[in-house]
Amino acid sequence: MQDNLLEGLYVLTDSRIHAHSEWPARIELAILGGANVIQLRDKKLSDDALKPTALLIKQICADYAVTFIINDRITLAKQIQADGLHIGQHDQALREARTYLGNHFLIGVSCYKNLWSALQAQKSGANYVAFGSIFPSSTKQHAPRCPISVIYKARSLLNIPMCAIGGITPNNSRYALDAGAKLIAVTHSVFNAHDPMAAANKLTHQVIMRR
Repeated sequence: MQDNLLEGLYVLTDSRIHAHSEWPARIELAILGGANVIQLRDKKLSDDALKPTALLIKQICADYAVTFIINDRITLAKQIQADGLHIGQHDQALREARTYLGNHFLIGVSCYKNLWSALQAQKSGANYVAFGSIFPSSTKQHAPRCPISVIYKARSLLNIPMCAIGGITPNNSRYALDAGAKLIAVTHSVFNAHDPMAAANKLTHQVIMRR
């Protein structure tokens, strides 16, 4: 799995509206709509309880040659040999994660609006960094905002892909893409959409237009 596959539409799962049993079907629809990266994100279940769903989604991603990333759960990510791990500000330290997972794993780091954190993450071996919330988010309503200007500044300082996340829709995604984001990450706009395939297709169209 190479860094150059870290671009395009990045779809995250969400347990607030749809049961875990619905996740594989919704993920497949998102992929059919053009999603290039999938993140399994769940803050409630144990690793053992989440593992069957994780394995199903991993297989779907493999079938379509799509990158599969797990949020936070470093043990589960290694156990099922996901493509990567995403860690946040209070998660396992990047250097420790890299040592545990090995060099073949992709590791993404949430940097919110902190350029210094992004530079440190790059120096420590991150494969991509995420900035957000770019717009008001229905998934994380109280998340601090990250101005688009941060992505503009970061693109001259970083040589790893940048991911924009938070409140992204087909109507505003162009701003993040034009600023330099290689990945646009969404939850509500695709995973929770009435038609995930159509919703993913609209966002993917924006990505293609700006390549």
